[in-house]
Amino acid sequence: MSHLYVVRFGDEPEIDPPPEDEEDGTDHKTTYAHFGLTYYRACVLEHQVVNMLAFSKLLEAEAEAKKLLNDPWDEHFKETLGRLVRRFTQQAEGDQELIDDLAEAVRLRNHLAHAFWRERAEDFCSDAGRADMIAFLEQARELFIRVDEQLTQLGHAQRERAGITQELIDQHYQTMLARAEARDES
Repeated sequence: MSHLYVVRFGDEPEIDPPPEDEEDGTDHKTTYAHFGLTYYRACVLEHQVVNMLAFSKLLEAEAEAKKLLNDPWDEHFKETLGRLVRRFTQQAEGDQELIDDLAEAVRLRNHLAHAFWRERAEDFCSDAGRADMIAFLEQARELFIRVDEQLTQLGHAQRERAGITQELIDQHYQTMLARAEARDES
């Protein structure tokens, strides 16, 4: 059985880092908060690419639905973001700006995951260095948000063709929310 993974819902609230402890906003906690928010947006983008590929696979398999035995989300979540984007760009219908933005998003995401803290260790030791780190993270987060929004727009048409209505998404979200709230109560 296929599962619809909802990463966010409708107009999600703006998430801002906590108020700065220091006047210039370059304290350690704020730097960590910016990294967390930026990496969160990279993960949201990764989920969007998986959704785009999964919807595409579902649409391609519509005529051969009986042959589609594997959950397309599980299959795609086993791959790296770079491989996912390469597969997706083959279907991107010549939108070079989107292809370029996705390539930059993969580069930035990999940098965050594998090199950011190592390469910025010295920067982290000073207010000016942390300010540079935060500026970098804000720019990266803006890219992840912009690319995610582009994919959301493309995905809207795919979801409609697959018969996945906003009502169905809303119902699924409410079910997920109820399960999460039930965990808090127990």
